Amino acid sequence: MVAVLFVTVIAGCGSASPSAGGVNGSTTASGWSDTTGDPSGSDPTSDLASDPSTDPSTDPSTVAPSTLPPIAPAVPGPAHVLNRVPGAVGKVALTFDDGWCGDCIGTMVAALERTGAHVTFCPNGTYGPVWQPYVDRIRALVARGQLEICNHTWDHPQITRVSAARLTDEITHNEQWIADTFGVTARPYFRPPYGAHNRATDAVAGRLGYTTILAWSSTLSDSVLQPPGTILDQLQHNLVPGGIVLGHLNYPTTGQIFDQILAVLAQRGLVPVTVAELVAAGG
Repeated sequence: MVAVLFVTVIAGCGSASPSAGGVNGSTTASGWSDTTGDPSGSDPTSDLASDPSTDPSTDPSTVAPSTLPPIAPAVPGPAHVLNRVPGAVGKVALTFDDGWCGDCIGTMVAALERTGAHVTFCPNGTYGPVWQPYVDRIRALVARGQLEICNHTWDHPQITRVSAARLTDEITHNEQWIADTFGVTARPYFRPPYGAHNRATDAVAGRLGYTTILAWSSTLSDSVLQPPGTILDQLQHNLVPGGIVLGHLNYPTTGQIFDQILAVLAQRGLVPVTVAELVAAGG
């Protein structure tokens, strides 16, 4: 049975958007206090060693363009909140938000190509230029069923503070970018920035065909720069079968330790899947 929950507001996505004002120190949907990171200052990751096995500089031109099926029209309906699928025994969904760090995207894409792991990306189209070098490789992962795309709004506002018209534009603008860039729709999965949403925002999403409000059961707490041990500890202590794990594509550590993340899952008898695969496994 898919876990369904209607809420007034789930505050704190833990996602960082340099172009949209977040609520620093807000409480996440899974109970942690997250602060937002700012990529505009000095590079806090310069002392992190690169992993040559996940080299983000791989030439995307070597990847053959992938043919994807036509995008089906939106199917409006009531929206429900998904943070876990208890019936999905032996599976967990790794999800990665935002993506304002190009090297971080490249490192994660290379890790997925190398490991064959299945995950879900929830990007903001405002960062489109840094995604562009990896588009062909991402499309290939999508075509293989290894990667799924979720809508996270165009530029990451706190949607409970904007008008219905602004929210509609945020979702549709990002949907158009996803379709034009990756050749797929993000429907029916919508992840509200900071995890903040209410019945009114859910209704807007549902009318646009985003009938699943994607929350999470645990987080890597990587919306700010974290050492590898902290990310792995968060994963170990809060991982649940059938859960949805929140991560980010904003700092390089997460991609650099992706093999260790997969090792933790394997130790717990869990296989990483896309959100759609998680839902399907729940029956």
